[in-house]
Amino acid sequence: MNPNETHADMPETTVSARREMLRGGALLGGACLAALLKAEAPGPHPAGRATPKKVEASDYIYTTCLQCNTGCEIKVKIQDGLAVKIDGNPYAPRTLDPHIDWQTPVTQVARLNGVICPKGQAGIQTAYDPYRVVKVLKRAGQRGEGKWVTVPFDQAVREIVDGGALFPQDGGKPVTGMRDLYALRDPKLHSAMAADVTNIQDKKMTVA
Repeated sequence: MNPNETHADMPETTVSARREMLRGGALLGGACLAALLKAEAPGPHPAGRATPKKVEASDYIYTTCLQCNTGCEIKVKIQDGLAVKIDGNPYAPRTLDPHIDWQTPVTQVARLNGVICPKGQAGIQTAYDPYRVVKVLKRAGQRGEGKWVTVPFDQAVREIVDGGALFPQDGGKPVTGMRDLYALRDPKLHSAMAADVTNIQDKKMTVA
């Protein structure tokens, strides 16, 4: 075929044949697409039609985002016991301006969402990250060795508060606990602070 040949240079039978070929190709493509869409379509519901799940107030947990220091209020959708979507809490001024009345029952706002940033929405990945630390880890080797052992939460709180010889591998060197760090041991300072508190209560002085 000559690439420079036009319809005017072709016999009428050739032009008609090409038109029929294009028309047939379009029909064949449409038929294939229709068959593909029909194959991918969901099957009929056993009752005859699909019934969407009713949104209940109990499907949501109202809590706070910890993805950054802002701590925006969030609304987490729960499905089959798992968090599947994070939105802004419509009761909060940071995620919905103006926010809804705080006295509004949660049963009325199941479908109402505030806004939340992408980092906040990524809280689901953080919660279900396979490498997320979900138990208390205590150093089992020397610093920097990367050796850890899990301990019960109550034990961790007790050791952090009371301190003591927490790491035998360090030669039994005592660790100061939070109780000792925050304890007020100077009697004079204690009396002076107590007197100031009394004066503030009696409006004889201000906090400033």
